[in-house]
Formats: sequence, structure tokens, C-alpha cells
Amino acid sequence: MKKLFQIFSTMFFIGLFTVGGGLAMLPQMTRVFVRKRGWVTEEEIVDYFAVSQSVPGVIATNTSVMIGYKLAGTPGAMAAVLGAVLPSFLVLIAVTVFYQAFITNPVMAGALRGVGAAVAALLFYTVWGLRKSSLRGVVDILLCLMAAALVFVLNVNPVWIILGGFLLGIARAIVRAKQGAA
Repeated sequence: MKKLFQIFSTMFFIGLFTVGGGLAMLPQMTRVFVRKRGWVTEEEIVDYFAVSQSVPGVIATNTSVMIGYKLAGTPGAMAAVLGAVLPSFLVLIAVTVFYQAFITNPVMAGALRGVGAAVAALLFYTVWGLRKSSLRGVVDILLCLMAAALVFVLNVNPVWIILGGFLLGIARAIVRAKQGAA
């Protein structure tokens, strides 16, 4: 029961103090789960982020489910997802009640623009910090650059990029397995 409360409270505080949506939670999840608590490794969290991005749903919620499940099975997954979504749910209720006051207030609009810039910086920080775990060689770096070019230059739908990465990963694993068997 203590472990479930730790999982819930950790995700609750990450959710409570992270502004900007699911992607903005990733730097905090990395900091807390990998570096502070040591509950998962960098390689595991990179894998969780990749799988979470590849399936329907919010990336932070999907990631919290996987971390919670790893730590305490199904009850851990439930505690993690409840902790992840409850702060947003409560804040959304408050924002809904006071929406007109927020949207017409120039100070609040400026604050939201500032938060948006900070979230972009945190996302860049997370990507930069996890590059060593994700990009392990020249081929990985080239694939990353190619995927970025396809998305940003040619405007290819990210779903196709993820699917392509999935298939390329399988192909690389098969080739490596055959080379190891030879």
C-alpha cells in the first residue's frame, strides 16, 4: 500500500506542477523516475516514451501506466494514471468555471504565452538529455535526421514516421540476429 501511495503521490505532484500537457511532463518524469528515485533506467523511460507515443492516448498518461505497472503491477498502473490525470481534472474544472475571466485578461494571456515558451524549452531539454539513450550510433543519428526532415520539410504525417521506425527497428534486429548466427 505504501508503494501505491508513493506512485500516486509522485505522479500527482508531477501532474500538478507541470503546465503544457502530456509532453511537458516528460522532463519531470525523467528527472523523478530515473534520476531522483531510480525506479526506471534511462533506457526504459526512452522505451516507455516511444511506446506511449506510438499508441493512442496521451503520452504522459500512457507512460505513467507503464511505469506504475512495472513498479506494482495493475494496482500500480491504476495509482499512476490516477495521480497523473487528477491534477489536470481538478484544474480543468477550475478553469472552466473561470474561463471568461482568464481568456479576456491580458496579463493571463501573457502568462500563458510565457508558459508555452518554457514548455518548449523543457521539451528540448528532455530530448537533448535522452539522445545518448536513443541515438546509439551513426545509423540512429541518420535515421533521426531523416525522420525530422520528413516531418518538418516534407510535412509527412508522424504516424508514418513512427510506423517506419518500427519496421526499420525490426529489420535491423533481424539482420543483427542473422549476423550473430552466422
